[in-house]
Amino acid sequence: MPTMSREQVTADIAEATGLRPEEIGETTNLRDAGLDSIRLMSLVEKWRAAGVEGADFVTLASAPTLGAWLAAFAPADAPDAA
Repeated sequence: MPTMSREQVTADIAEATGLRPEEIGETTNLRDAGLDSIRLMSLVEKWRAAGVEGADFVTLASAPTLGAWLAAFAPADAPDAA
């Protein structure tokens, strides 16, 4: 099952929002940073096509932060998965 690196997720979000990757922190509210539902849907489709588990619109929209998304993308058997 493919996973996404923090760097790749951050780069994809930066591209979608027009932010620089260094402007996106673990707790940055991505909705407030300009990630609307259309851009989020585009990211979800991109990540699903890459086979990323956890790339679900409802899950990501309900917790629009990098930290929450990285947790959603973590494999269920990862040491930090809760």
